[in-house]
Amino acid sequence: YWKLDNYSKALSYYEKALKIAQYLKNQEEESDCLNNIGLIYRNIGNYEKSLFFLSKSLEIDKKLKKNNFISIDLNNIGEIYRNIGFSSEKIDEKIENFNAALKYFKESITLARKNNDTKIEIKSLNNTGAVYSGLEKYSEALEYFKSAYEKAEEIQDVEAKGMILTNMGIVHFNLGNYEESTKFYQKAINLGQEIQSGQMLWEAYLELAKACTKQNNFSKALENYKNSINIIENIRSTMKLEELKASFFGTDKRIDAYHNLINLLVALQNSHPEKSYDREAFHYLERAKARAFLDSLELSKVNISQGVDFKLQNQEKELMNDISSLYSKLLAAELSPDEKNTIQAELTEKENQLESLKREIRIKSPTYANLKYPEIIKLEDAQKLLGPKTSFFTYCISNEKSLGFALTQETLKVFPVPPKDKLQKMVKQHLMEISDKDNQNFSTGSELFRTLVKPGLEKNIKNIIFIPDDILHILPFETLLQGKTDQWLLEDYRIAYAPSISSLREITARKRSNGKKRPMDILAFGDPYFGSSETEDNGEDIFKNFYRLNYSGVEIERIQSLFKNKKSHLFVRENASEDRLKSHPLSNYKIIHFATHSIIDDKTPSRSSILLSQDTEHVEDGLLQMREIYNLNLNCDLVTLSACETGLGQFIKGEGIEGLNRAFFYAGTSSVLMSLWAVNDQATYQLMERFYSHLRLSYSIMDALREAKLEMLSSHTPLSHPYYWAGFIVSGKADEVVFPKASKKWILLSIPFLLICGAILITIRKKNGKLGFKSLI
Repeated sequence: YWKLDNYSKALSYYEKALKIAQYLKNQEEESDCLNNIGLIYRNIGNYEKSLFFLSKSLEIDKKLKKNNFISIDLNNIGEIYRNIGFSSEKIDEKIENFNAALKYFKESITLARKNNDTKIEIKSLNNTGAVYSGLEKYSEALEYFKSAYEKAEEIQDVEAKGMILTNMGIVHFNLGNYEESTKFYQKAINLGQEIQSGQMLWEAYLELAKACTKQNNFSKALENYKNSINIIENIRSTMKLEELKASFFGTDKRIDAYHNLINLLVALQNSHPEKSYDREAFHYLERAKARAFLDSLELSKVNISQGVDFKLQNQEKELMNDISSLYSKLLAAELSPDEKNTIQAELTEKENQLESLKREIRIKSPTYANLKYPEIIKLEDAQKLLGPKTSFFTYCISNEKSLGFALTQETLKVFPVPPKDKLQKMVKQHLMEISDKDNQNFSTGSELFRTLVKPGLEKNIKNIIFIPDDILHILPFETLLQGKTDQWLLEDYRIAYAPSISSLREITARKRSNGKKRPMDILAFGDPYFGSSETEDNGEDIFKNFYRLNYSGVEIERIQSLFKNKKSHLFVRENASEDRLKSHPLSNYKIIHFATHSIIDDKTPSRSSILLSQDTEHVEDGLLQMREIYNLNLNCDLVTLSACETGLGQFIKGEGIEGLNRAFFYAGTSSVLMSLWAVNDQATYQLMERFYSHLRLSYSIMDALREAKLEMLSSHTPLSHPYYWAGFIVSGKADEVVFPKASKKWILLSIPFLLICGAILITIRKKNGKLGFKSLI
């Protein structure tokens, strides 16, 4: 299954084999299974998990003094550092990881030669060459590749030959020998087809497409980019967890196949405008955005546990409880480094078991087997989602060329955007300017407006939905400044965000299909009780690093005052507990609001949490983790996360930010109001009070947020600075009017009544022989 690129099934069998080896206490087989599991995670792109398993394999092999296996382990671990080096954007991190990789490869080669293990020597030589290629030491790289290829020829290792040929082609490409590089790539493709290696083929096709582009052979370039993408998506389709799909998609330059194809299509559109290459470019842009999130939205509609053994479901609950308990220990106590490492290792082990179990449930679920994922939206369908004064702005940010796409009901504009490194510097500078409370110079905001928005803006547009990419995920576009007037974008436009246009379509469709009425307006949790840590330093307290938010209680009370008591529920202090939240009928509410601290883990997103009061009997730990949010049953228009940095999380190329907001979308909300930085507690309660006041006056979610921000902006107080109001943004179906005006309700209710009256009148006139449409009008 591994050789067939079906990673989920391969993992399932290796994990079962691992359990048997551990039961039999056969450490040699245990090490072999750990090594193979680690390599599959390498192929998927989850380097942290890969290192976890490979390091355990090395530990056993050193204990058994198996030098031939140690050589394999060293090479594989070096390969992970090599891959991390290639994906590192900071030069010092890149060099650090490359040097670590070289150290492992050198040790591996020495041991392999000592053991006469030609196969592993070839791999280590090839990997060493790849590192030198990454360091732009091309002559050294070619020497290692030639040496590896000669040995691979001797033992007829077809897979190794294919990988080496691709790497040699990359060196020639980087030296400007494009025709020569093409020959190497084609040979690699021939070998990859011979052994049906998707892992080899997608990369060779990608590199061949780049070489064809340099030689102006655009038809061949298009063909090979599409070949690469088709193989990537075929491999991705076999994966049974969205997390695996996301990491696979976002690592090892796979996203480059999409970005390069998009750039080529746009270039061809400029020279051949009659062929509609721009429409195709838009389609591939959507195919490259938030795909795992899009799949999860479809999955959220069904119960995949239906028809699955209850034992597996109970195991899942037990593992979730174990993970919560271990994570609490990790946060709570004053731990020595050794104690912390022990708990961390145990927590990682339990998380791996949970992932394995979830994959097994999906493999055995008849509902999951029949699941059909949403089609990627086409341009004409995307335009149908738009109102007459609304525009989508979606971006493709890459190293060399970046693009912006602006859609209206009638038009599609594609315009150039600065490359990634320049854009990252500009955005970081702008964030520094708007988050410095003493700064009044926001000039970078003007530059960003001219490059990111102005080229695609139509005159009649009043509403903009931004679909960010890369660094733009943390940019509040409403803080950009327009031209000579220096007005904030917020002042002239209503602004919202979405992970992709396809996902926004699915969120909207899910809302329309769910006809259940919500009798309650709002459920609010805030100002939770953090135990003795609020008044004294308690080393054993889970919340020892968190202080009470002075204004979160005020925020909740002010918000509740805007709603009828019988239509709202407020939980504060000890009552704002995780147990109360989970036991509450959440699907009965239109809005769910949290005013508390959050923990954002950008390395393991599933650990990100909302802090609530710990249950007095410690049934729940008070940490509503992201993995637990997925299991909530919501049917609301809005979840408000009134806490610091709730819009942040792990950034994955092509996927975007994997964080709390995604979990709430999965659980059933249509929009999420979240923060991009550490917000001021007092300013937040004022913003939230204004926001809900406008929401109650029948403003849409995006309008209500805009009005609240505008009021703070024009307050002529310190609160007018963007630091206080710009941090909160809304993502999802933000044009929803949660509380329509009563008059509209009466009109809607009266329509059936008028139709009935009309039908009765027609019947009477028929009986009297006086049917005439003229009299009805």
